[in-house]
Amino acid sequence: MFMKKEKTVVLTILCLAMLLTACGQGNTAEPSAPAETMGAETTISPEVSNQAGQMNESSPSEQEPSAPVEYETADGFMSAFLLASDRDLIDTTNEYGVFYRIVYEASLEGDELRACGSMDYRNFKGQDSITISSDLTHIFKVDEQTEYRKGTEVGDQIISKEEFAELLESRKDSGMFFEVEISDGVVKTAYLTAQ
Repeated sequence: MFMKKEKTVVLTILCLAMLLTACGQGNTAEPSAPAETMGAETTISPEVSNQAGQMNESSPSEQEPSAPVEYETADGFMSAFLLASDRDLIDTTNEYGVFYRIVYEASLEGDELRACGSMDYRNFKGQDSITISSDLTHIFKVDEQTEYRKGTEVGDQIISKEEFAELLESRKDSGMFFEVEISDGVVKTAYLTAQ
């Protein structure tokens, strides 16, 4: 009986030794480089950095997963700037500590106005921003009463839905100010102007 216990103990010790030895083998992580992310220090391994570089070479639809979708129905105003090439500034602040509001992709089709990016929200036009979203696909409902406006040197001009849709596409990296006014869950006015 004593021999059986001794063999069991020896086998257990051997198994533990093999497990501990195996834990030390295999792929070892290469040193990682620190990267700043929203004020917190994070590390990115060279493999992840390489994969990110390869992802940027892909087509835009393969680049990154779509932003989460938010159906915007709260009455008020939402705005941002059309800056497709500055998507990486979303969730960062300028030198004054103000978060960037950037729409990198926008479209107007059927009864939906879509704006991908970071937008602010205000209860009324002259108010400072109450909130600024992170990267979202904002979906606004439009109808036959929605008015589309374009700022010009001589004042605001009412334009057609088709003209507004074309402006969204052709000026996606222009820095134009983009604003929607929502009333009863529907866009009352959609507005674009140069700043």
